[in-house]
Amino acid sequence: MFAEALVRALARVPGLSVVGAVTSAAEARRAVRRTQPDVVLLDQQLPDGIGTQVAGAIRAGHAGTSVVLVTGTADDALVREAAAAGCSGFVLKTQSIEELVEVVARAAQGEALVPRAVPRHLALRITRTVRRNALGLTAREVEVLQLIADGVSNAGIAERLNVSLHTVRNHVQNVIRKCRAHSKLEAVSTALREGVIRTPIRSMPA
Repeated sequence: MFAEALVRALARVPGLSVVGAVTSAAEARRAVRRTQPDVVLLDQQLPDGIGTQVAGAIRAGHAGTSVVLVTGTADDALVREAAAAGCSGFVLKTQSIEELVEVVARAAQGEALVPRAVPRHLALRITRTVRRNALGLTAREVEVLQLIADGVSNAGIAERLNVSLHTVRNHVQNVIRKCRAHSKLEAVSTALREGVIRTPIRSMPA
């Protein structure tokens, strides 16, 4: 009933097309493969799965699809799970249809959306995850970028992450390419501007 009400409300919005409505995790995965939607509204409590787990599977196979959780509450644990799964944010079931429409539109533009009640540090985690996904960076590549920004050398990064220098060099080349940069400094600048990494602890060496 809730899904049907959402479909009727969203279908009346100019410029917005509802490509499907399903009632299970399995149906959701099949529908995403079939329709390639811009945004998926996904209930956290499904009869055959958990929303954040389904979101992770959707994001892994369809990087261009934004996933917004529809939930009764957004506690700290759920926010952390959603960030790890690559969700763009939340819609609380107490929000109005006008707010829902705005969330869908903004999620389609690659924005992160978190209710005001969510603590700021958790909201920032969601935002960073969404922006990281927009650049196509992996969690490890973001970690390498942050260490570069903090002034750590390639050898130092290899030691801290317990990987080979060759692996670090590959990560560095990947982040430069994905950030469409020409140097480590430019890649760091892009990541800072997009909010993917925090302000460096100390200046990056020239």
